[in-house]
Amino acid sequence: MVNPTLNEERLRKMKRRLRKKLYLGEFQEHAFELKVSFKEALDEDALDTFLDAFIDYVEARELDYIGGFDPKWLEGTVMANKRYASPSEDDRKALESWLNARSEVTNVEISELFDAWYGFE
Repeated sequence: MVNPTLNEERLRKMKRRLRKKLYLGEFQEHAFELKVSFKEALDEDALDTFLDAFIDYVEARELDYIGGFDPKWLEGTVMANKRYASPSEDDRKALESWLNARSEVTNVEISELFDAWYGFE
């Protein structure tokens, strides 16, 4: 595995093609994780309604959600829906605010942005 904390000089010496292949430098992609707890277990209709609204909101910000859910929780990773792009800090905060505003939600935990290919530094 490539060390994601390569110094700037070493990155500059790498060919652009290699940086792109390894998602380093200008091709680095970020993501953030989220954990949501519901006030009470949602029935099937309420869960479908929540998930439809959640996915619509995420996709409207040109993001993708990768993860799982059940009637009591939702947990996963959020990334940009385009290659070599990343969610912004504004995207992260907006999603957190949207989730906190939902009546079904009791707790929201959202991580800081991290390297989507090499994990937390």
